Amino acid sequence: MRRIAMRLLLWAVGFVAVLVIVGPGPTANAQIWDSLKRRAGQVQEKTKKVQEAAKPMTVEEEREVGREVAAKVIAYFHLYKNDGLTRYVNLIGQTAAAQSERQDIKYYFAVLDSDAINAFSAPGGYIFITRGAVGLCENESELASVLAHEVGHVAGKHVLHIVERDKVLRAGMDEAKAYMPGSEYLQKVSKNILIKLLDQGLAPGDEFDADDRGVKYAHAAGYPADGLERFLNKLDKATDQGANSFWSRTHPPVKDRNQRVQKLVSEQHWEDVDKPKLVDRFAAATALLPKPKPGI
Repeated sequence: MRRIAMRLLLWAVGFVAVLVIVGPGPTANAQIWDSLKRRAGQVQEKTKKVQEAAKPMTVEEEREVGREVAAKVIAYFHLYKNDGLTRYVNLIGQTAAAQSERQDIKYYFAVLDSDAINAFSAPGGYIFITRGAVGLCENESELASVLAHEVGHVAGKHVLHIVERDKVLRAGMDEAKAYMPGSEYLQKVSKNILIKLLDQGLAPGDEFDADDRGVKYAHAAGYPADGLERFLNKLDKATDQGANSFWSRTHPPVKDRNQRVQKLVSEQHWEDVDKPKLVDRFAAATALLPKPKPGI
């Protein structure tokens, strides 16, 4: 009996060994192969989406994002209805933008109907300044420096890089439909950008970089190099600089920004004695503009 049991045990072990060596039957084999193919396809699809998300945006894609952001900004703030001032701001802005190293896009400038002292830019070259910020300026060179600073953000792709770094959002998009006007992806992206621009602010390094670029652009356009420094000093006095104020939350301290600007100007050895501030031309263009209220 013990011998028979041993033989049966050896036979069973041998049968299992044959199954292991030979493998399952054709049907099971096909099922396993199909499962492996499905898994491989899923891995490839995920890999493709991750690779797409890591790619820099094209100029066309950047324009679509910028249009969506611009539309939301205008819907919220509304444009300031003063054709003369709008033409004037565009003339100055385009002059500064022409000095930028980034000429693969068109630049657009608009004045927003808001007392708040603010200026910001969206991807694709859309640049906004409030009438409150225009009213804080005392001459054209200061206005040029503010617009040039925003051109610096566009040239440095500071906002665009925020979108590109958001791999989670980009990996989940349907690329064929992502940049269609009104798409879910553009809605999400534009909302994130507005939160960043109007509430959280950009990184201090981005603001410093835009200051450097803007000072260079404005100076190359023919304006004195101290325009931004003078505007920032007025901004420091005119706005609430408390810990919870907009400027304190979203921008580096004015003192730090001006120290960097002064260092840049000194290193460049710029001579600005003959460069005009264009006070009279600015006064004529902004004659009907209300002055900003203190503390805004």
